[in-house]
Amino acid sequence: MRPTRILLSSRALRHNLAVARDHAGGARIMAVVKADGYGHGLEWVAGVLEEAGSEAFGVASIEEGVRLRDAGIRVPIFIFQGFFREDELRAAEALDLGLVLHRADQVRAVVRRPADAFPLSCFLKVDSGMHRLGVAPEAAPALARELAAAPQVRWYGLFSHMARADTPDDPYNGQQVAALNDVRDGLPAGTGRSLANSAALLALPGARMEWVRPGLMLYGASPFPEREGEAVGLQPVLRLESELIAVQTLAPGDWLGYGAAFQADRHTRVGVVPVGYGDGYPRHLGTGTPIRVNGVATRTLGRVCMDMLFVDLEPVPEAAEGAPVELMGPGVPAERLAGWAGTIPYEILCGLRSRIHRVTE
Repeated sequence: MRPTRILLSSRALRHNLAVARDHAGGARIMAVVKADGYGHGLEWVAGVLEEAGSEAFGVASIEEGVRLRDAGIRVPIFIFQGFFREDELRAAEALDLGLVLHRADQVRAVVRRPADAFPLSCFLKVDSGMHRLGVAPEAAPALARELAAAPQVRWYGLFSHMARADTPDDPYNGQQVAALNDVRDGLPAGTGRSLANSAALLALPGARMEWVRPGLMLYGASPFPEREGEAVGLQPVLRLESELIAVQTLAPGDWLGYGAAFQADRHTRVGVVPVGYGDGYPRHLGTGTPIRVNGVATRTLGRVCMDMLFVDLEPVPEAAEGAPVELMGPGVPAERLAGWAGTIPYEILCGLRSRIHRVTE
């Protein structure tokens, strides 16, 4: 078996849920597990979090909701994009999947079902300023009252999404909180609200409300630019590791790999690691990307190949074939890789491919 694998820590996942709960101030937790549990494995993540006390789960699609029910998950599951076809509505009824309704026609389809139909759990999504999905604030009260009064609906409340929570001092955050609160005024008692994502949960107390939706923070990564998860009390759940499968020695002037992207200026020992962009390790992580060999910090060299990459062994002169390599984890946080790749840790984690063998602990 190829030595590349992902180690998944249930202890770290439970720890991060506890951090989320500490910040929630009594709000209920809807753990966001979409995108295959941010690359960690949907069913495994949900199983650990349900056992640890998560009150609900949030996913992007009906298909993800079906996977969770098939895995035996029993707590409420909410589909963030609602439904788009009649067969999806039927699937939601059959499997008791909650819906976040973001269009008036979705609301109409839910409430025009027979009064004795299976009651669907529903939030109404309000566009509080993200301008992506959601009904306009002025249209929301009438639709919310319609849902709250329908016998075939379990009414959960209002739902929205923050656009700038990763910059907590931005005044736009307060405007979004106020917009959702304005819609809630005058609605039936028991109308809940859900607005806070990971960044808002950690830094914006006014956004926490009745339901919070931690996502990235559950996996140990920080939602804030220039800060890593450890700085906000989180632990990485995922460790991507491999080992050296070959060692080459370059003479001064030798070129390395595709496109001759690296040239040795002295005798240089280079390790070959069986991980590449076919595994989701970004191709544009070029020379200098942090990596660890035998627990020692070093760097990648040249271009990432589909199935392999190169590592500088100068700081690790004793390293030979079989030496352990950490590509992502406590020693190389996803946020650090994201910085080198010019992206965000969400993309780094969600991009990991299923072909990598996963081991849970």
